[in-house]
Amino acid sequence: MGFRGRPVVKVKESLTVRIALTLIFLFAVHHCSTAARRPQSAELVGRWKVEITFANQFSRTLRFEAEASGKGSLLLEGPASNWAEAAKPTTAKWSQSAEQRVTISGPVEFPIGNVGRLAGTLICKGKFDTENSLSGEVALFAPEQDPQDPQVVPSRTGTFKATRVTTAPTSR
Repeated sequence: MGFRGRPVVKVKESLTVRIALTLIFLFAVHHCSTAARRPQSAELVGRWKVEITFANQFSRTLRFEAEASGKGSLLLEGPASNWAEAAKPTTAKWSQSAEQRVTISGPVEFPIGNVGRLAGTLICKGKFDTENSLSGEVALFAPEQDPQDPQVVPSRTGTFKATRVTTAPTSR
């Protein structure tokens, strides 16, 4: 018999149960904290502000409207030339993998000065940083280039950062 007439076995069982419960609690806390740090499954559908910076520091901002089933539009934002007509949205395509990788592509035309234009197919490949931001690499292919050809070298390359726009667009 143990202390105060209690069997010693009960004390050992009680200690074992406490240790087991403590380990279960620690495991649960660890699991919950790592789950909170994992990126959430993000959906591309919505309005995005896409900031592009090419390797030569030439930068532009686009608005990307991602619709369901991989369709969307690209619209050049920012100051326009007095000589050029206002930018119009172009048809874009997008895809998203299970690994949260995203590809956005579509025709663009960037004004250069008052009379020049840099046209081609823009392809952004990146991943979700958070539910409301993407980042990755961007390539611009000249109109005569086929972006699907692995031998083709893009005319410009750089990086992009996209942020989900949660407010209504301002009128121009």
